[in-house]
Amino acid sequence: MTDDSDETPAAPDPDEHVARLQAQIDAAKARRAGYRAAAAETVARGGPVRPTDEELGIIKTDDTVGRIAADASQEIQSGLGRLMSRLGRRGKK
Repeated sequence: MTDDSDETPAAPDPDEHVARLQAQIDAAKARRAGYRAAAAETVARGGPVRPTDEELGIIKTDDTVGRIAADASQEIQSGLGRLMSRLGRRGKK
C-alpha cells in the first residue's frame, strides 16, 4: 500500500513562473498603451464627448406654471359651460 501523502509535490519550474509573470506584464503594458491612445484621441477631439440630455435622463417639456394654469382654467371653463348647458336644458322642460 502506498500513501499519497508521503509524496512531496513537484517543485514549480522557475522558467514557467517567469514566463507567466512576463505574459502578465506584457498584457498590462498592452492595456496601458490602449488607454494612452484613447486618452490622446480624447485630447485631440478637445475633450470628452458630453452625453446628450436624453442619455442623462433629462426630459424637457413645455409645462410651465403659467401653461398648466391656463390649461386648468380652460378645463374649468369647459366644465362650467357643460354644467350651465345642462342646467339650462332642465329649466326648459
